[in-house]
Amino acid sequence: MSTKAWRNSTTRCSKSVTDLLQFGKQAFRIHAGRLLFFGALAFAAHAHAELYKWTDEKGKVHYSDQPPTVNAQTVKNPAAGQAETTSQATQSLNAKEQDYQKRRKEAEEAKAKADKEAEQALVQRENCAKARANLSTLQNTPRVYTTNAAGQRTYMDDAARANALATSQKAVSDFCK
Repeated sequence: MSTKAWRNSTTRCSKSVTDLLQFGKQAFRIHAGRLLFFGALAFAAHAHAELYKWTDEKGKVHYSDQPPTVNAQTVKNPAAGQAETTSQATQSLNAKEQDYQKRRKEAEEAKAKADKEAEQALVQRENCAKARANLSTLQNTPRVYTTNAAGQRTYMDDAARANALATSQKAVSDFCK
């Protein structure tokens, strides 16, 4: 047998072993899944069995999932109690969820209101600072000018300056409370 033929045969062999291992892993997963499913099914069937309560001739109370021969009381089925408990829990959870949603909505509204008030306060402070700066300029600068539509400086006369000073004082009193 040549070296090349020997390598090909070992490669085929190792591939088949790898394939066999892969198949074994898949088979294990399938069987483990089935085992888990049937185990859960058996447990669920046992959990839904009825429960019987009876008292024997000696006065001893017995509980069993098998019905006795005589005078047995059927104790409440656990599934029925579970349904009542589940519906109560669902109602309780629904009420809690509604309360939570209500509190969350109120908190969002309060936050939005606080944000809006903070923004208004910021605008108010900026307007106050601008009004004070304008008033200071009018009071401390002897020659004040404005720019007209053509972009040229126009100096204020005393009447226009007095009018602008009164307007600035009113703006300071309005914005700086």
